[in-house]
Amino acid sequence: MKKRIEKICGVSENIPNFQEIENSPNFVFTPDKSFETITLFDKEGNVVNLNSWLECAYYVKGGWTNNISDFFDAEKFMFFCLLLIPIFYRFIITRISKS
Repeated sequence: MKKRIEKICGVSENIPNFQEIENSPNFVFTPDKSFETITLFDKEGNVVNLNSWLECAYYVKGGWTNNISDFFDAEKFMFFCLLLIPIFYRFIITRISKS
């Protein structure tokens, strides 16, 4: 997880205490003016813009990523494959029977 956080958020000397953040319902991330805003996505397509390394690390730990294509919808792929197989089968059988 540390490598993934460093790859997406960058390297930091901070050692995050995620337990403290999770246990505090009123925790507010403080914006860091020296941190370049990063946009992350979750598997449902939600988008969040982050303004601090700690905030970024917390979201990455929670499964967010900086690349929307990291989430592959296998169900949609399977649906279209199963839909197209009978169509191609019928097309091929029709071609063969005409020959």
